[in-house]
Formats: sequence, structure tokens, C-alpha cells
Amino acid sequence: MNDSRFNSLIPPQPEVLIDIARLLKAENPDLTHIATLIKSDVALYSVVLKSINSPYYGLRVSVTSIEHAISLLGLDQIYNLVRLTILRNTLKKTGRMERFWDTAKDVSQLSLSVARKLRLHLNKDDIYTLGMLHDCGLPLMIQAFSGFREFLQSSPGFNVTELAKQERDSFGFSHYQVGARMAERWNLPQHVADAIRLQPQLDDVLADKVDTDEKTRHLLAVLALAQDISSEYRYYWRIQSAQQLEQLQPALRFLSTTDYDYLTLKERLIEEMA
Repeated sequence: MNDSRFNSLIPPQPEVLIDIARLLKAENPDLTHIATLIKSDVALYSVVLKSINSPYYGLRVSVTSIEHAISLLGLDQIYNLVRLTILRNTLKKTGRMERFWDTAKDVSQLSLSVARKLRLHLNKDDIYTLGMLHDCGLPLMIQAFSGFREFLQSSPGFNVTELAKQERDSFGFSHYQVGARMAERWNLPQHVADAIRLQPQLDDVLADKVDTDEKTRHLLAVLALAQDISSEYRYYWRIQSAQQLEQLQPALRFLSTTDYDYLTLKERLIEEMA
């Protein structure tokens, strides 16, 4: 792997995020200073407030200030939201990729629904973040390599393991590696970064053949089901083949979910999204 080329793909964190992270390390973080930093970027401020008032957070009151949001959600959750918002805005600068972000949003929402329906005790922010950023290396690869978009268009039938291999052979590294490195550089939880990196090794991860933690395994299993539902819900009347269902067996076994229960859940979620 060409480390210098690899590292050059990762955009640096903006100063506002670095400053907030520094303030959070203090024994008694200065809430007023943190709120002022967020409000100093008008676009960021408006997007954060809009997100806080979305159904995702389920707040019963309308939040009109960052100070109010911090009092309701806490500093850690506000920092996670700010970081994800800035990261998404940074990646969007790589070009027009509306379908990419539509898919990411679908997968993140479906991941939350799958975890909730299966009554999994996972961190909600981790689930949503992985759903949004599981393929975040793609826009960075498209920006870095002029032929990468055409490469993707010529390889729609690859599974993730084969895709990662073809990417490494053609470009020196895979978009999963790039996405994981970005997650680490931007100080996302290590288990989220590991989940991004280990997607091509899903079966081995869930079979405990790869050294990682249970959070990563659960996140990957949920992601696999969410991606399957996302890839098919627009084609609701297409019959799923046994081979496709067979590919999900490692995730279903890991989550102690039967084929029947999963297909019932899948049908219900597709109906909700229609």
C-alpha cells in the first residue's frame, strides 16, 4: 500500500471540531464557549438545530438554541451530531452524489429499525453513524482516482469481499480501508471504524475468526440486514432467492433470528418505507 497516497485521501478535521474536542477534555467543559463555536458557523448551526428537532431524537419540545440542546442531550451527543454533520458536509464537497447519500440515509434509518425491532441493546448513535458512513470511502476514492467511478459502474455484481480485492488490485487499497482511516482520524469510536474496515470479512468476523469486539460484530450484523432491505425495498414484488437469503445466514445466526422472523421483519419495514 502506498501510505502517502492513502493518507492524502483523508480530509483534515476543521478547526471548529478540533477546538470542541479540546474543550471537551477539560474537567469542567465551558458550555458557553462550545455553544459559541457551533454558532460561529451559521450553516453548521442551522443544520444541527434542524437535526436535533428531527424525529430521530424524539424530543417533545422544540429546541431553538444550542444551549438548550446541550441541556437536553448532553455534550457527548451534541459533539457526535456536530462531528457527523461536518463530516457529511466535507464528503459532499467531493461532488454530486445524491444517490449515495439517499442510500446512506436509508441504511442508517433501517439499521435503527432493525436494532429496535430485534431489541438489541446497541448505542443509537453508533448504529446511525455506521449506517451513514459505512461507504464513506467511496466519495474519497472517486475524488482521488479519475477512473474509480467507471470502475464501480463496471462491477455492479461484485460482493463486498470481491469488490475490496478488486479495489486493492486496481488502486492499492479499498474504500473500506479509506473509510475506516477517516473514521479514526476524525475520532469516531474505534468499533465504528473497525466495522467500516471489516465489512469485506463479515462472515469471518461473525464466526469469531477475526479479533474484534462484540460491539463491532453486532453493528456489522445489523448493517448487513439493513443493506439487504435497502437494496430491495424499491423492488418490493421481486422474489428473494434462496441464495441471497443464504448469504445472510451468518448475520441471522449471530442475531439469533430465524429466516421466517427476518423475512417478516423485512416485509414490515419495506411497507413502512413505501
